[in-house]
Amino acid sequence: MGPILLRPNYISPVWSGSRVNEARGIEGEHVGESFDVSAHEGLANLVDGGQYDGAPLDELLRSHRDEILGDLGGDGIVQIITMDAGENLSVQVHPDEAYAREVEGDHEKAESWYVLAADPGSFIYCGTTTDDLEALRESAADGSIGERFGRKVPVGEGDFVLIPAGTMHALGKGVFALEVGSYGFRTYRICDWGRERELHVDKAFDVLRPDIHPEPCRFGAFDPNGPSGIKRGVTHPIFASDVIDVHGSWEQPTEGRYEILSCVAGNAAVRTAEGSVDLPYTRSTLVPACVGSYVIEGSCRVLRSYAMRPGETV
Repeated sequence: MGPILLRPNYISPVWSGSRVNEARGIEGEHVGESFDVSAHEGLANLVDGGQYDGAPLDELLRSHRDEILGDLGGDGIVQIITMDAGENLSVQVHPDEAYAREVEGDHEKAESWYVLAADPGSFIYCGTTTDDLEALRESAADGSIGERFGRKVPVGEGDFVLIPAGTMHALGKGVFALEVGSYGFRTYRICDWGRERELHVDKAFDVLRPDIHPEPCRFGAFDPNGPSGIKRGVTHPIFASDVIDVHGSWEQPTEGRYEILSCVAGNAAVRTAEGSVDLPYTRSTLVPACVGSYVIEGSCRVLRSYAMRPGETV
């Protein structure tokens, strides 16, 4: 079993920009959001080509669990979403594992954003500027919480930030990002900038943690004349993602677990003993654990995302 390509699931939220369309050669309505790797109910990708063409990813994981997931436990897979914010996304919070299990029958939703591109002056909302819950509730009631208490963090190409569950956050207008996230899918909107979509204020305040103030790791734009190398991008108890710059080729072992490779600059090819795939800019591929090792070829930057084992810290 070689690398597995998946058919993206495209969505057109009210905030959609045009960069997903441009990167993927899609004409017509701005799609804004592409679920590139997901096994979540209702969002599972279909395999694109090869021996398992057309198979839903969740079914493939059940029928070939050991080959794909290796020695990892659990029933989820790291999710990859590509997003372009033509307008601010809603101000929102995600639940942790305990709350998601008890209230939603789901998993924790922690996420991270790698900034593919950003308009000059762009920023993300990332945490709050106060820990006064009464003031936060009052501003949520009148729809001003984002502007009054949203912590604005400027971002540019190559920034990578972890958004733990409980963090108040929003992707800001003009930011094109690839999201690496955990297994859950619950989003609690606190405000939606007057767009009149459903809000979930009570649940949001159940899980809100105003003490979290994430800071991006700033890798800068990919340098086609720079050295090859690998650096840790983000680390969470559920998942991690490394940044690999490649000039020519880079060989990597899978260490007994699946990996998801996402091309965030240039164009890559991923080769294994069992097969190979081309990986254009913004696209992702699932590398099964049984592969053992793979080679990335090209002049490119690739995110290497994977599930963490219990107690693992590096």
